[in-house]
Amino acid sequence: MKVEISFFKELFERALDSVWVVNENGIIEFINPACEILTGYDAKELIGSDFKNLIAQQNNLELNKDYNINQKNNEINNIINPIFITGTREFSLKTKENTIIPVEMKSFELHSTKDGSKMFAGIMRDIQFRKSLEENQRMTMATLKKLAFIDELTMIPNRRSFYDSFRKLIATNIRHNRHATLAIVDIDNFKEINDTYGHDIGDLVLRNISKAFIENLREEDTVGRIGGEEFGFLLPETDDEGAYRVLERLRLAVKHYRFFVFENFYLNVTISLGYVRFGQTQTLEQVIKCADIALYKSKNSGKDTLSKF
Repeated sequence: MKVEISFFKELFERALDSVWVVNENGIIEFINPACEILTGYDAKELIGSDFKNLIAQQNNLELNKDYNINQKNNEINNIINPIFITGTREFSLKTKENTIIPVEMKSFELHSTKDGSKMFAGIMRDIQFRKSLEENQRMTMATLKKLAFIDELTMIPNRRSFYDSFRKLIATNIRHNRHATLAIVDIDNFKEINDTYGHDIGDLVLRNISKAFIENLREEDTVGRIGGEEFGFLLPETDDEGAYRVLERLRLAVKHYRFFVFENFYLNVTISLGYVRFGQTQTLEQVIKCADIALYKSKNSGKDTLSKF
């Protein structure tokens, strides 16, 4: 028996995971050296103290939300820390230096003592690295998802995202008997800008014109880059007069915008716009065709103008 006790004592002392034993009142009865390393406390400071004092405050509700007090009342009515109920769960541990460490602990009930009181053990490990990886993965997935719907150059919705919004707006029109406006915008003489000043300047124009659009649209409106130098606008619940005001403001904002090319040289850019008001009966393709016809009308009228279908 002495050999066995010595064996288990060495096993606990060498274990990399923290090993805890608490009584049914949550008072710490035993820890191994890994607990001291994890918490920053000496064994003398921990043994005899209440385990719940090590649990970060924000976790108190989390520890109890999935715990049915009525169901387990007879079994653990004297247990202060439901975290020691059999099972594995994650929570945050507060160290001596008041730092918060995410941990995972597998808990189980030990055999009752001679006086009938219960004892519980927990094997705990630091999961900071795992949590960091999970957060990085979450952020990466969120970024990839965002990039799938965002035009990388202008950082506004791309064609796919814009047409998704378009379909939803049509569905809303049908459901609530509403009307909206689609506008298609084309940068005038954009090929000449690229040919004359290079694609870097062309990209600069695209980025800055997108900023001008965002700054002059209403919060409820949607803009997207749907082609090389072509943009789309969705103006929900907008009548002809309201659409004209919004789109004319966009045209003038671009016309008066100074596109910096190089020192003391600014480029003037204009846009042509075509728009159509639609309701519940037109399909997406029909609405786009009408807006395109209005855009061609603007182009054929000398550009830098706004036309309605």
